[in-house]
Order: sequence, then C-alpha cells, then structure tokens
Amino acid sequence: VWGNPVLPSGIRSELREWFLNPMIYLDTMNINDNSVTKFAKDWNRVKPTLLFGHAHSIFVLAEYVRKLEIRNIKPRGILSTSMMLMPHERHTIEEVFGIKVIDRYGCEEVSLIASECERHEGMHLNIEHLYIEFIKEDGSPAASGEMGRIIVTDLMNMAMPFIRYQVDDMGVPIERKCSCGRGLPLMDKVVGRTADFFIRQDGSRVAGVSLIENTLTKIPGIDQMQIIQDSLDRIILNIVKDKEYKDATDQSLRRYFQDLFGSDCNIIINLVQEIRPEKSGKYRFSICNII
Repeated sequence: VWGNPVLPSGIRSELREWFLNPMIYLDTMNINDNSVTKFAKDWNRVKPTLLFGHAHSIFVLAEYVRKLEIRNIKPRGILSTSMMLMPHERHTIEEVFGIKVIDRYGCEEVSLIASECERHEGMHLNIEHLYIEFIKEDGSPAASGEMGRIIVTDLMNMAMPFIRYQVDDMGVPIERKCSCGRGLPLMDKVVGRTADFFIRQDGSRVAGVSLIENTLTKIPGIDQMQIIQDSLDRIILNIVKDKEYKDATDQSLRRYFQDLFGSDCNIIINLVQEIRPEKSGKYRFSICNII
C-alpha cells in the first residue's frame, strides 16, 4: 500500500518480479471504492501473505475493506512503516484484518532504524547496523523516557557513510528490556518530525502527534484531522467528519486549542471530504509553517 509505486515495465521485468518478488499494489494516490475492489481481486488471485505500507494508508484501506464488506484480504502479517501509527489506527487495522500489526521505523538514507517484535513492548533499535543517539535541545543525551532528536551513524555503508546524521525526527528511548529476549535496546515511540511541532506564544513547543491523539481519539465526530499552523495566533484544522459529528465537536476543538495556544488564537475549522497524501504518497497531519 504505497504512493507512486514503481511498477515493472515490459514482459521481462514483469516475469522477473512475478517469479522473484511477486507483489500487488494499492496506489495511495488513488484510493477509492474501485481501486480497493480491484486490489481485493488481485489479492484473491495472487494470495499474498504480507500486507505492507504506510501506516495511515493501511488504516485507510482497512476502513474501505470494512465499508465495502470485503472478506478475502487475509494477510498472515501486517507491517506498517513510513508514518506514525496512531493507537486508533492500530485498533482499526487489527480489528478489520484480525491480526496484530508490526510497526517499524526507518528512513531512505540508512533503512531500518527500529522495529516492533511480536511482543509489542517497544521498538527494537537496529544497533547491529547503526549507532543511534537521542539528543535533547541543549545537546545532552536524552535519558529514558525523555524526548530527543534521533541521530544515526551508519556502520554498514563503506562508500558514503553517514556520521551523526540528523533525520529530523524526535523519539523517546526507554531502558526496559523486551520480554522476547532479543536484548536490543528499545525506543518507546517516534514522536514526530521536528517540523511537526507547533509553537505556542511563549515559545514552547507541542508535538503534533500529541494534539492529534488528544483530539481525534477523544472528541467524537472526527474521522481524520490535519493541523496547520501559519502563525502564533492562527491554526487551521482540516476535518473529515464521521457520523457522530455535531456542533459540539467544533466547540470542543476550539476550546482545546485555545486552552493550549491562547484565547486569542484564531481556530479555523474546514470540513473536507478527504485529506490528500503528499506527492510521496505519505499523509502529513501536522504542519507548522512558522520558521
């Protein structure tokens, strides 16, 4: 489940992919009833074992599968990546497909950085391949449970190594050990990109993922939400509503954001049919345009 998938061109490449790496795609740039129905038919024909893709895109697929009452998409494993997997999204995916999601985190430059295991007690850091640091704003190392910038040094790339590379993401390391026995250090979660943090009038920052979790998952009537901050006193909320949406939903949203960002902060609520993905096919739900 990917944006702008690279599809094989020509008979030779199609045969090579079919025999060596058979895959079917749902293009996240074009998810609708027809594309999901075709994806289900392709699934029935190929019978894949793994459902892999952007975390939110798999959630969107799960919602379509439930709405269209599709029964034949039955993966043996689900692997989400590229975006933060929200608790409510995980619940929906696991409820629809009947199995647990394995969430992982990485980037194009160094590939896998961390991944859950079957115990779901945190994300195992890939220290066999990377040296991973969590650095606070003052430059000191983040302690267990503290948020810090994720800094990685690539130990495998001998041609063009990345040394103390800032991936512009924030994460929380934790000291506890996973009961699976692998012994790798753990990260609690990725809090979001540095650009996904909003700025309050006193200069303090608020993680966009926290705003989403404290509103979308707790205020009835919201299916999806995108938060955009253009200035210290202006926040735009793009809302995809569900059947429980009421006037009280707007009031609760305004009250929550004005409590955080000031009573004089202008909260603009736009009701939209959908939140479109970026050109990459990923969805971006927290956007701070203040430099």
